[in-house]
Amino acid sequence: MIITLAGQKGGTGKSTLACNLSVEWMRRGRRVLLVDADPQGTALTWASVAAESVSPVPTVIALGDNLRQALPELTQNVDITVIDTAGRLSKRLAGALLVADLALLPCRPNPSDIWALAESVETVRNIQSVREGLQAAIVLNGKEARTALSRSARESIASAGLPVLATDLAQRVAFAEAAAVGKGVTTYAPKSPAAAELRALADEIEALTGMEVAA
Repeated sequence: MIITLAGQKGGTGKSTLACNLSVEWMRRGRRVLLVDADPQGTALTWASVAAESVSPVPTVIALGDNLRQALPELTQNVDITVIDTAGRLSKRLAGALLVADLALLPCRPNPSDIWALAESVETVRNIQSVREGLQAAIVLNGKEARTALSRSARESIASAGLPVLATDLAQRVAFAEAAAVGKGVTTYAPKSPAAAELRALADEIEALTGMEVAA
């Protein structure tokens, strides 16, 4: 199973979700590969922090424009591959979508993120026209429950033309705290609301893609 975190805008939480989902699936006993295809190298930096703090994380590698050609051999002995991409249209983003089983588009509940969805959805639709079987969905990330903007965001996001996952992720400090010590939120603060939301997201992705839900 290959899951690509995509979207043509930075700051939506792609790297955070990629790292946290990878850790959660590793915690569930799956063999996980995290591919950093973002020139900023956020996932690689996170893995370096994890190594210094001796925190267990999945295998993390960097791939560039050769991603589509290199990935098949690298994924032979893993269960789930998660690809973190840059916030712009590029050859490596197209390659990451062309090999993916699921494109996951995080979107924050603010106008600029919602406006940028249209271009991201168009890119995914173009890839779906040549990549049969590519599923795609949007996940509302960084939700602030007490704001009117967050309450209306789901309806606005749904108008972009892709399914919106039922699981919302709130803006929670636990995600930043976990990243600072090279962990995922479900291992850093397993009883926190942030961890509960992340586990629910992993469950929903497994159900959507037909993966057997892990205990």
